[in-house]
Amino acid sequence: MSIFDREEDVASTIKKANGVFVQLYPVWRNHNIAKGVKILILNTNVQSVLLHDCKTWKTTNQITRRLQTFINKCLR
Repeated sequence: MSIFDREEDVASTIKKANGVFVQLYPVWRNHNIAKGVKILILNTNVQSVLLHDCKTWKTTNQITRRLQTFINKCLR
């Protein structure tokens, strides 16, 4: 797998995880749901999609930074 293919895979996976995050906007906007529960929902739903195929990627610092950046944006 070339570097370009990995970049496409990472970008595609981030896009899928972002789609899940967007679908959960009503949860994020609901003030009656505790932050701890929201983080649990983020970890179980969004991060599971984000990290689903990561076992097949060669881990590089750039890929790790991109994934962590996406997670940080979700947490904000």
